Amino acid sequence: MVIRPVTSDDIAELANVMGRVYAEEPWREQWTEQRARRRVQAIMSGYGAQGLAAVEGQEIIGGLLGFLDPYAEEDFFFVSELFVSPAWKRRGVGTCLLSALEERLKASGIRTLQLISIEHNEAFYQKAGLSRDSVSVMYKRMEP
Repeated sequence: MVIRPVTSDDIAELANVMGRVYAEEPWREQWTEQRARRRVQAIMSGYGAQGLAAVEGQEIIGGLLGFLDPYAEEDFFFVSELFVSPAWKRRGVGTCLLSALEERLKASGIRTLQLISIEHNEAFYQKAGLSRDSVSVMYKRMEP
């Protein structure tokens, strides 16, 4: 497996893998190709956006996408998406993606990464050295 930076040529394949991942448990989401591609493109067009692809042979088997989040005293890196193809889960792909990101961030002077996780994935992130902070995610769904 090789971890490499994402290029614009990877957008469609990353979107395809992401859509397959989120069709599985625990999400059970139905992503159209267009919506998944739009999501990947939106993240990758953000300020200081970076993406990493996990590649086996010629196939993308996982991805990590995010952007810089400038703040008062330092810049954070916000991981918007971290996904691994269902056939490759529990084989170290996600861990390798996070480790490669950490190396890149340290080299560029970024010392903090953040992400939002569902409870189902918290054990994985804690094992990778992440911890909960004091911020809660709040949302409101507006009805038509």
